Amino acid sequence: MMTQTLYGIEILRVLMSLSFLLASSWYDYKYREVSNRMWILFAPIGFTLTFIQYYLEYAAGKALSIFLYWAVSLGFTTGISLLLFYAGFFGGADAKALICLSITIPVYPEFSLTRFNVMLPLFPLAVLVNAVFASSMLVLGILCHNLIRYVQLKEEMFKGLEHEPRWRKIVVFMTGIKVDMEKIKSGAHYLPLEYLVRDKNGGITRHLKVSPQLEEEIPRDLEEINGQIWATPGLPFLIFVTVGFIIALFFGDFTGWLIDLMFPS
Repeated sequence: MMTQTLYGIEILRVLMSLSFLLASSWYDYKYREVSNRMWILFAPIGFTLTFIQYYLEYAAGKALSIFLYWAVSLGFTTGISLLLFYAGFFGGADAKALICLSITIPVYPEFSLTRFNVMLPLFPLAVLVNAVFASSMLVLGILCHNLIRYVQLKEEMFKGLEHEPRWRKIVVFMTGIKVDMEKIKSGAHYLPLEYLVRDKNGGITRHLKVSPQLEEEIPRDLEEINGQIWATPGLPFLIFVTVGFIIALFFGDFTGWLIDLMFPS
């Protein structure tokens, strides 16, 4: 009876976490922001369920170390999430999602088929690594798209930007696509990879930039351009966190997969 109760609580923790991640991903994609009410609900519910399960396991004879693993997971995940947030690598909602996840599922669930073959035993960190790898697949897709376009357009790909250094063109080629300016002005989620410089005579020179800011507004001068500009898709990282969660739950983490690929047993 106790085993069934613990198993049920664990499944509830996983389903509840997935539900919050899916909901927050949708809000982040639709509105580019997630209300703090999402995390105010997620964190205490997750804490309560996890505490109940660990207390029942401890009362049934399991070592007190399960609470230590919980504290270590929360500490490591919080530290890394805040570090990445203040370094500008992802937004506040991403950090809050990972912290809530460390409260709710600090280590791999017992029913996970991958729990014996993981390189990162702390579940939230495995989710983060998977999310980074998943987001890198977007770069691969962009590169394939641009290679096809280059075969068609060749030098026209960087028309008006011939003066830009080759290294900057390569970076933009791997991270952005040509998008109609009207589409960007209409509210489509793209971050411009170009900016304009005006000389004393009013002439305009287009330039490439390789580090767009998530919260950056479209410069008014840029809106004067007719046609296409280079821009990068502004997909929220929370979507990749959700994908990383599902991958970690059923397949483990990409770190273990890469090591197994390079050093097969």
